[in-house]
Amino acid sequence: MWVFYTNRGQAITSFGVGTKDSPLMEFQPANKAYRNTSLTGFRTFIKLAGTDGPSLYEPFSPWLPDESTQMFVGLNELELQATSSSRGIQTNVLYFVLPGEDFAALVRRVRVTNISDRPIAIEMLDGMPRVIPFGADNSGLKQIGRTLEAWMEVFHLERGIPFYRLRASAGDTAEVVEFQAGHFYLAFQGNGGSSGRLPAFVDPKLVFGEDTSLTLPQNFARTNLADLVSQPQITVGRTPSGFFGMGATLEPGETTTLNALIGHTSSDERLYAMADRIGRASY
Repeated sequence: MWVFYTNRGQAITSFGVGTKDSPLMEFQPANKAYRNTSLTGFRTFIKLAGTDGPSLYEPFSPWLPDESTQMFVGLNELELQATSSSRGIQTNVLYFVLPGEDFAALVRRVRVTNISDRPIAIEMLDGMPRVIPFGADNSGLKQIGRTLEAWMEVFHLERGIPFYRLRASAGDTAEVVEFQAGHFYLAFQGNGGSSGRLPAFVDPKLVFGEDTSLTLPQNFARTNLADLVSQPQITVGRTPSGFFGMGATLEPGETTTLNALIGHTSSDERLYAMADRIGRASY
């Protein structure tokens, strides 16, 4: 797995497996990454309960002058920290490449801590506005990205771990090839050994509503998480997203954690055979 990052948004600008012709997050050269990472990179939306109704907060957003952010770089890890004293929330995001396995994955751990002196009730969506399905190459994404969406599909959403790939090869050739390999995205809540798998949202309209610029999560802002889970999702014919939702009430000093693996396997059967093993914090 290759991963590029920059000091914008939540840092990761693009990543994939093998070459840039197999991205999970579309490859961006540096000059475009500086502009796009805050929108098309990883995003976290936190809805805070309040007496005047819920308010929306996006840590690491470039439009938050009252927020303090830091970046920490290690040999095989990258950590970000955003502190919002006015909201009483500190958000930490840790990335590292999964070691010791024969499949590729980027690990992402998001920790939200209540740094205030009062309980805080939150609903949160975390993930990627755009996940590139396996089979879409860099040239196709750059030149016929809209046309290529016709081949895109998310499989097995009902199993809780979306599997992203093209329905078949999209090249201008006489022979059509069906893909078995694909990209996956799983997320679960907690710090211990239990799974706590979180609901997935692969239809970007469920999150952003009418905002196709991906600036604001309009539908999430006006819909509670329980109702969002019950809404139908379109899983074919558009560039999918990869968001996961969870809720929590945090006492002062308490932390809740979202763990995620975003990677690639040779088949969906292989993915679901190991899902219970890799889908827990103890792993």
